[in-house]
Amino acid sequence: MASKRQNTGAVKTKGAKSQQPLEQGDKQQQGASEDDVHQALIQGSSDLAPWLVPELERSLGLFDAGRLHHALLLSGRTGLGKSFLAMALARALLCDLNQGGGGGGSPTSAAQRPCGECKSCRLTAAGNHPDMRLLGPNKAGERGEIVVDTVRGLIEFLHLSAQLGGTKVAVIVPCDRLNRSAANSLLKTLEEPPEGVFLILATGRPGRLPATVRSRCTIHQLPSPRLDEAQLWLSGHHNLSSEKLRQALVLCGGMPFSAHNMLHQHGLDRLEALLQQLHRLSAGGDPIKEAQMWQDNPHVLAEMLTAVIAELLRRKHGGSMLGMLPAALSERLADATPLDSLHQVFEQITAHRRHLEQPLQGRLAAEAIFIDLSTALWGRAARSVL
Repeated sequence: MASKRQNTGAVKTKGAKSQQPLEQGDKQQQGASEDDVHQALIQGSSDLAPWLVPELERSLGLFDAGRLHHALLLSGRTGLGKSFLAMALARALLCDLNQGGGGGGSPTSAAQRPCGECKSCRLTAAGNHPDMRLLGPNKAGERGEIVVDTVRGLIEFLHLSAQLGGTKVAVIVPCDRLNRSAANSLLKTLEEPPEGVFLILATGRPGRLPATVRSRCTIHQLPSPRLDEAQLWLSGHHNLSSEKLRQALVLCGGMPFSAHNMLHQHGLDRLEALLQQLHRLSAGGDPIKEAQMWQDNPHVLAEMLTAVIAELLRRKHGGSMLGMLPAALSERLADATPLDSLHQVFEQITAHRRHLEQPLQGRLAAEAIFIDLSTALWGRAARSVL
């Protein structure tokens, strides 16, 4: 059945549950478990965001012409929706409407796939298709990695004969979680896969993949949506004012899936609490005390402060303000802080964000972030002792 465009700009296909916009790359930021992410991906690509549709149609056009590369690497910013595009493409490649696909027979319009009604589409929607595998970090992986034993199991699966239709698909998200041994074990399959096998990899951090993996894939760089397009899509999921939706998008760097998850986790309330903390810190408050409320979510603190400092830097450089901070607070912080200090604390918080990708005690991480912030912006360290 042909797709139809809804008033939010999303493209709807039948046969899958309503999409839960949670991208795997955002797992740490939003506190979702890997199992939650995988369940959302398996059951949730009924609404494909409009900025992702052109890439799906382009890939299916290549598939119909027999020119789709067997290893695709979908790259773009975290929160863009790459994982859902990967799953939509996997479903479309397995859809019965292909009638052999890949250059054989009469191809069906890309807009009709996945149809959501055929046997293959029903199986993929239920997460039970025998010719598709979704690979990601699990409990067997140390530090959230995809480990070599998991990849070996995938390779064994790909070398078995397809049970339906002759096409087999593997989706690996986020593929930058492949540890070195796992990545090396995948190289031969990426270079010379069995007949009819497609591997779809997705990541917001392609630089973390070994060059040997990247060189064996065709890289599709996905553009970010326009702010108004992202806001329209977000309005279909949250009954909030335009001001609140825009504030959420600005806080998440314009990435709609990240903004959705942030709103779902009451992120604007957290932002308001952070702004109150900045008021107190600027008046001489203790960063150790202020860090206590973030000990369970230091990654959220780091993300929000990155956006706050970026807003202050825009003001210092004379750029247009995006309205994330109250005007009075923005003016006071920017006017009282030297430009060099803002750049310094931005780099420090960026470093903290990288460190938070490894196991770390949350309280200590939050304290370190607030100490660096207070020292850079107000020239004061903590009064308390670690």
